[in-house]
Amino acid sequence: MNGGPVAVEPIGTLPEAAIRIAVMVSPTIGGSGEFEQFLSVYYALQDAGAEAVIASASGGYSWPTTPKRAGEGDGNLEARFRGDRKARDDLANTLQFRQIFVEDFHGGLCIGDPGAIWRDADVDSAAALIARFLQVGRPVAVLRRALEIEPEGAAAGLLIIGDNGWSHAVQALMAAARKNTRTLS
Repeated sequence: MNGGPVAVEPIGTLPEAAIRIAVMVSPTIGGSGEFEQFLSVYYALQDAGAEAVIASASGGYSWPTTPKRAGEGDGNLEARFRGDRKARDDLANTLQFRQIFVEDFHGGLCIGDPGAIWRDADVDSAAALIARFLQVGRPVAVLRRALEIEPEGAAAGLLIIGDNGWSHAVQALMAAARKNTRTLS
């Protein structure tokens, strides 16, 4: 290396395959069905060519319960996860919400109840991170039944809300994130 300046491409000029999504794991989750939903979303993003960066309130291992060991699970996603060292490392080494710079991401996705968006003064909350994404015009998908977004609404961003139809929320988020790769400067 010659020690000269390093050229860094702005996010808007990155190739389409380099879509980066922050996956926020809310502290309100923890059941085995929610872990399966997390794996479904994580692998849907991976299979779509996105980089999924996992974040949680405390960082580190973000799931409140330990995933099942080999032979204990009955789903293909759990088997895929057990055989996927990178996915296990991603889940074990999450960033804290406050460590996410929304400008470095094409969008965000929250699994679980984020709390009251725009009213949560705690910078370490999923709600505060969602608000930061929306303020800079990034799309966010929230996979939860109840969501409080007053008083700012979605601000300049796109808020996608899903529940049992998580695959549609992921598809909508990826479409919006791809659009942002062409329009961000």
